[in-house]
Amino acid sequence: MDARRTSTLPASDDYSDVEKQKLAEFRKKVDYILETEDQKDDSFLIRWLRARNLDVTKAEEMLRFSMKWRKENDVDTILERHEMPEDLRSMAPIAYCGVSKEGYAVFVVPFGRHDARYGIEKYGMEAMERYQTMNMEAVTKLLHDEGIKHGRKVTQMIEIADCEGYSYRQMSNRLCREFMTKMQHQMDLHYPEFLRYAMIVNAPKIFVTLFNMFKPLIPKNTLEKIEIFGPDPEKWKAVVRQKFPVENIPAHWGGTLEGVDEYCSGHEMWMQGPKDMRAVMRGLTEADADFHKTIVNARDKFVKTVEVTEKSTILEWKFKTDNHDIAFQLNVAPDNNSNNKINNNIANGKSKDLDTIDIVPYARVDAHNQVQEGSHCCELTGTYSFIFDNSFSMMKTKTLLYQVNAVDPDHQDHPEKFEDCPEIL
Repeated sequence: MDARRTSTLPASDDYSDVEKQKLAEFRKKVDYILETEDQKDDSFLIRWLRARNLDVTKAEEMLRFSMKWRKENDVDTILERHEMPEDLRSMAPIAYCGVSKEGYAVFVVPFGRHDARYGIEKYGMEAMERYQTMNMEAVTKLLHDEGIKHGRKVTQMIEIADCEGYSYRQMSNRLCREFMTKMQHQMDLHYPEFLRYAMIVNAPKIFVTLFNMFKPLIPKNTLEKIEIFGPDPEKWKAVVRQKFPVENIPAHWGGTLEGVDEYCSGHEMWMQGPKDMRAVMRGLTEADADFHKTIVNARDKFVKTVEVTEKSTILEWKFKTDNHDIAFQLNVAPDNNSNNKINNNIANGKSKDLDTIDIVPYARVDAHNQVQEGSHCCELTGTYSFIFDNSFSMMKTKTLLYQVNAVDPDHQDHPEKFEDCPEIL
């Protein structure tokens, strides 16, 4: 353990005097329905009490309902009866990074690279719900075994949830949204107080929109345990160093653990995911069919334009090339809309062409090594130009694969309309 780390999280087995009193009352009411020694332990019972704000009657109702659900669905034997398909395991990496000094299980979840939509479209909603329950049972079993190993109960987790690469494609699908809603509901009802703290990092505007949609479904106690950070590594990695055991976390997420690469590919920490994390973390697992393809000749450029007529429209893009780098730039030619007030930050981005303003300045990028991606919330209406420039190359032609999506404010505010929001071709 890093002795210099000073966490703001309390120890996992700290109970207040009121909690101890409520535990005694709760145990008397439910003792005869508890079937295992783990269920009879304070560390198990306190989760149900805390989930119902120490209301013993409500906690009893919640526990009874959950135990009935477990029996009706044979949850206790689900890991013995089913296996998760290997392609789903590979496409949903999860890393277990040991137990913190406070007694919490530590996880890193590159959530932005998970593809729930793929799983739903291939296996169906019912199967995906079963696989999610299997994941929760696998984590529960892991925490139980780690508790025995460390000589203390481990019943809660702290988590780094990385949204890098999260795509509007996930939230634009109705079944995908229903699945996420059901899974959140399942967590609240059957795995209460499982989460001690989660930091969501690299959150794009698209994800914040989705999170706000789910906020009403998330208990207040859970919301208070979640912090959201944008794509500023210096800021969120400082929090990682404060609250997480960095010696067990790969460098990509602010830790000091060394491996074959910054993700510690192939390390035993990866409960599931590909052996080589570099491809999935760099976005190279997207099927080429999801991209539009064009050839950019040497000493030439390709420009994709998008007309934005409403402020707060979100532009989202991804692109990659074969074999060689390319230059990228995004600018806007504002229209004559009287509402287009150019603030100082935007004005500082004026390009050499006085009629346009740089959103992403011109730069050569290694799009052949890693998918380049980004998003922008439009403050101005006008013509946005995505410029893929190969004019610096004297002889090499570049094969460009790209995606450009636009989400207008109406679709952001009314999730029931997401299904019909088109991709710009």
